[in-house]
Amino acid sequence: MNLERAYPAWFATCALVGALIGKAMGHGAIEGLTTGMLVAASPIILLGLAHVALAFWRPVLPPCRCGRCNHSQYGLEAPAPGDAAAGGAPLRFRCPRCDRSYEFTPGRFDELSSAGHVVPYMRHTKWGRWKPA
Repeated sequence: MNLERAYPAWFATCALVGALIGKAMGHGAIEGLTTGMLVAASPIILLGLAHVALAFWRPVLPPCRCGRCNHSQYGLEAPAPGDAAAGGAPLRFRCPRCDRSYEFTPGRFDELSSAGHVVPYMRHTKWGRWKPA
């Protein structure tokens, strides 16, 4: 079954069952309805909390080699006109404190030397953490 159809059905079922149980228990249909809606919304709330926890456990980008800035402080470099035409070109970032340039491809984060050579820096491990390449 498609999740786009299953979740609204789940939500309606939980709300209806909650209203029926609330009315049968003498608490009222409205209280049962709200409890059923909270039960139905709990998977979305738990998935949101898990997403936040995973974002802290594995940041999107690793810290800079100089150690003075983290992933949220990088500046995105504009691609060269020739790179933009070539689909799938790696993203380039620059550290604002030490002016090092980095190239991000899925699973890898490489440093660009001043001569333009790619120097391996970090890679994703099996469990998604950043490790030295």
